[in-house]
Amino acid sequence: MLISEIIEATNGKLLNGHLDDQVNGFTQDTRVIQPGNLYIPLVGIKDGHDYIPQAFKNGATATLTSHPIEDDVHNVILVEDTMKALGDLARYVRVHSNAKVVGITGSAGKTSTKDMIASVISQQYTTLKTQGNYNNNIGLPLTILRYNGEEVMVIEMGMNHLEEIDYLTKIALPDIAAITNIGTAHIGELGSRENILQAKMEIIHGMNHGTLVVNNDNDLLSTVHPEGISLKTIGIESDADLKATDIILNEDMSSFRVKVDGQDYDVRVYVPGVHFIFNALIAIQVGLLLDIPMEKCIKGIETFELTKNRNDILTLERHIRVIDGTYNANLDSMKSSIDVLSGYAGRKIAVLGDMLELGDYEETLHRAVGTHLLKKNIDLVLTVGPAARYISDEVNKAKPGLAYHFDDNASLSAYLQECLEENDVVLVKASNGMHLKEVINDLKEKN
Repeated sequence: MLISEIIEATNGKLLNGHLDDQVNGFTQDTRVIQPGNLYIPLVGIKDGHDYIPQAFKNGATATLTSHPIEDDVHNVILVEDTMKALGDLARYVRVHSNAKVVGITGSAGKTSTKDMIASVISQQYTTLKTQGNYNNNIGLPLTILRYNGEEVMVIEMGMNHLEEIDYLTKIALPDIAAITNIGTAHIGELGSRENILQAKMEIIHGMNHGTLVVNNDNDLLSTVHPEGISLKTIGIESDADLKATDIILNEDMSSFRVKVDGQDYDVRVYVPGVHFIFNALIAIQVGLLLDIPMEKCIKGIETFELTKNRNDILTLERHIRVIDGTYNANLDSMKSSIDVLSGYAGRKIAVLGDMLELGDYEETLHRAVGTHLLKKNIDLVLTVGPAARYISDEVNKAKPGLAYHFDDNASLSAYLQECLEENDVVLVKASNGMHLKEVINDLKEKN
């Protein structure tokens, strides 16, 4: 991108440099700057402006700044607000691209659905996708700024408050949007599932016509009827435009049948759990909207790879298997992970920590996890964290002695090590802030 285009995109002012100079990449992190990059100093806990000299030392050819700096060697562009300028740059790239954009949001399953959609689309088109969970007001623009002529961008959008997705979608301007589900993630901030639906539905604010894909089995998503936007539905239990039947769930995969244009197709998903069938249906529907033949859609589903740390399954000594759900947790993902655990042969152990950001709903939703555990054939429940105590309490009310609560990860991990047996299957799941990765690491180290 030319310096002149950066100025046009950000409504900036060139303090020093040349309008016809070129930048070949964008970053807010001086540690990963490549020669020729534009440095974008963001203000957070630390002020990125303090690192402008380091950025130039590491090879940056230009920088944005929200206040004048003394530099008569490099390209320096003055903008009102560097965070806003980051978004403005990404929107400029999006508007001037020829790419189709697919936007994904939802209370759970965003990242795995994004991975599936990208796998399907890449069977036919060059594809740019969100890396990891770069789905916020920094990560989304940086994703779009990686655009290099790809035919389709697959963009994940996260939020924890109203108007956040509104901001993101007006940068990404999706042609197709997908909402995986409406659950209870961030309910402490938003106050109700209805408000969560409102926040997720903001994704259509950046759409000019286009198509919204929703999970019709979700009680709230089944009620949406967006004006000026086409609607496509997927489902298992409900009537839907794309419906999975003949479902088979195994320890390490699932399969289902789907009818498209009067023809039946069998699809295999090589990760366990019914929730991945919903994700696969969304990915297939998006593929069909982009005129990808069903055979290629199936190949994309059958060859997709999960972003790391999303329910990774580790096999340790004595054929002990560990399901790593430590990246994050909410009620829906807790239930889905427990369902996956219950499908395994062998002794099943659930190691569960707090779900965070639930506010006044904390006790109710943790007790709901306990209620769900009681419906499944789980052999042992270990909990840690002040809120997770409600899980073990709820379990022990019905089945005394099935659950044990611990005050810290170390004591839980020590107990777990003592009681592990050959062929055990262990689910470890909590919000990332509970640091249950410590338990995973301990298991790997000692087994």
